[in-house]
Amino acid sequence: MWPQKVKENVLVACGRHCCVCHMFCGRNIELHHILMESKGGDSNFDNCIPLCFNCHAEAGHYNSEHPKGTKYSSKELRKHRDRWYQAVKELEFLESKWKESQNKQIEEVYEDQVVTLKGFVWREAFPGPPNYDSFETDRIETYWMLVLPEPISLFTNSFETEETIKIENIKKLQLCVDSEFYKSNREIVRTNVELTGKLFMSISGHHHGDANFDIRALHA
Repeated sequence: MWPQKVKENVLVACGRHCCVCHMFCGRNIELHHILMESKGGDSNFDNCIPLCFNCHAEAGHYNSEHPKGTKYSSKELRKHRDRWYQAVKELEFLESKWKESQNKQIEEVYEDQVVTLKGFVWREAFPGPPNYDSFETDRIETYWMLVLPEPISLFTNSFETEETIKIENIKKLQLCVDSEFYKSNREIVRTNVELTGKLFMSISGHHHGDANFDIRALHA
């Protein structure tokens, strides 16, 4: 049984996201003993990792008599957790920066304009087909987001009238990249990067950012 103070502290630290797959869980989150209680593990902050139902089942039910797949080790779970807690802190820092910059001049970008932006890359899961509504009934889709240190505005054109639309207070851009980029640049997740590309507005159920960033270059 987890003490109430420990539960509160770890749920705040993870933002009620799973520390392995990073899915937002809300009430559907469980606290896992990294070192099992049966082996002397304590119910304290250091021995706890918040997990979604699926990842908790994977971490807690591995049959060593009939091994299939790769077991989660205690060391790996601690690394997942510590990296995720640090990522949540980074987002909190960016949010505080947004509040501080409310009176500053907002950068304005035009659709199809090639721009270079700096930000923090964040991996996020969303309900996908068929209904884009529930993690329980729909297929899960995972995307990379660029969280900006300061919000920007995007000028684009209406599909129906060609009227100019201004989308304000853009803080999170969904990265649009090919499969090769995903494979070659996994290390940029949960790091600060500089990217060049073109912005466009969200137009489908697969778009979850304030806008989208079609990436042309990653700068070391």
